[in-house]
Amino acid sequence: MIESSLDEIAVVVKGRVVGDGSRSFRGVGTDTRADLKGRLFVAIPGENHDGHDHLEAALAAGASSVLIESDFVDHGGVLPEGLNGVVVTSVRPALAAMASAHRADLNGVVIGITGSSGKTTVRSMAQSVLGLKGSGTASIRSFNNDLGVPLTILAASKDDAWLLLEIGTNAPGEIASLTAIARPTIGIITGIGRAHLGGFGSEAAIAAEKASMLDVIGAEPGGLAIVNVDGSAMRLELEQRRDSGLEITTYGEADDADRHLDAREVLPSGGQRIKIGDFWADLSLDGRHNAINAVGVHELARRLGVDDVGVAAVFRTLEPPAMRFVRHSIDGVLVIDDTYNANPESMRASLETFAEVAATAERRVVVLGAMHELGPASESLHLEIGALAAGIADELVLVGEPEATWMQRGARAKEFAGRVTTSVDVAAATAFLEPRVRRGDAILLKGSRRVSLEIMVRGLIKPGEVRA
Repeated sequence: MIESSLDEIAVVVKGRVVGDGSRSFRGVGTDTRADLKGRLFVAIPGENHDGHDHLEAALAAGASSVLIESDFVDHGGVLPEGLNGVVVTSVRPALAAMASAHRADLNGVVIGITGSSGKTTVRSMAQSVLGLKGSGTASIRSFNNDLGVPLTILAASKDDAWLLLEIGTNAPGEIASLTAIARPTIGIITGIGRAHLGGFGSEAAIAAEKASMLDVIGAEPGGLAIVNVDGSAMRLELEQRRDSGLEITTYGEADDADRHLDAREVLPSGGQRIKIGDFWADLSLDGRHNAINAVGVHELARRLGVDDVGVAAVFRTLEPPAMRFVRHSIDGVLVIDDTYNANPESMRASLETFAEVAATAERRVVVLGAMHELGPASESLHLEIGALAAGIADELVLVGEPEATWMQRGARAKEFAGRVTTSVDVAAATAFLEPRVRRGDAILLKGSRRVSLEIMVRGLIKPGEVRA
């Protein structure tokens, strides 16, 4: 992780030192509930919490110094006795500048991962595989924004063999900005879909935003892009860069992809057997979409010298990231928690995977929450998902209005004859469903993060309940 003095950092961030500039620190932190011993506490201002209000707590947690904003000082703020600091106009760009400077000191390969869905799963898979190559650093949870990317870079050590970074976006320009800080030499672009349509307007605009990573990677010596080409929008972006000099390897289900999924077989005990060229492996994760994710990760492993025997061994033992199609078997009921987030493509993948793993269930209950940030297309896309769910579920529980009503209409348009229950929020949906769960049920829960369907999951997987 980063090791520096306040004097050195002040130059990097164009700030001024308060106190002893020779004071050194090792690592940075933003949460006073964590161990900050010897670290630089970064006081992040926000709508609900302001790090400047927690400087005493940072000192108590062991912070040796702080990064603060001039507005705090200008309004009479002072550092607690025992803390030294660097004052900057704005903390976020200062953090980015620190990360950019630290990136230049790293010796290992830096890998950036972006896409509309699958970023965290691909990062988790790649992290497990690259562990065979030596120690490294990876984004925790979904640290993929203007705070998470710099913090992950700053956590990396100079001698790490690799650094894995998720790079996300909510608005045009973010991918290019974050990639410029990270300067990856390898980029992976997972599937492109209709996430954040409200902010981008079209799938083509989303593809253009994700593909902006390639322009930064192309400027790095030996830059390589591993890109899913199962969607036409990304193909157009690659065509525009055909003569850029960047090495691009494509992957997916498409026959013309450089690396493609040749075969897959759903295993009765869970997971699937996959074939990628002459490589066979048992993949412990469910779903066609994860088989395709494995194709991209296998290509990354091959490029970095990880042998197929090792990759296959890792694939057999992978665990899904939290809240991403995680199975819970409780008292004869299968509960699948896929509640981390949702967009039309991830909804489709989740429903199709549920149809595979719950094929023998006595009753298939699908709980779907609203999809957010879809703009004017929201109604039509919820109708589409409702229609798809109609061919898979025996019963539907739909959460969030007006989206639940739209999904109900989509299901009924497909002559869905099962029970459909719409609820304004997760509390009402939980109160309805929990008493009705019985042995033999398979229940899928999927929705956007703001719907908070994970609350419902916790209620359904309480052990020891008697199911009729």
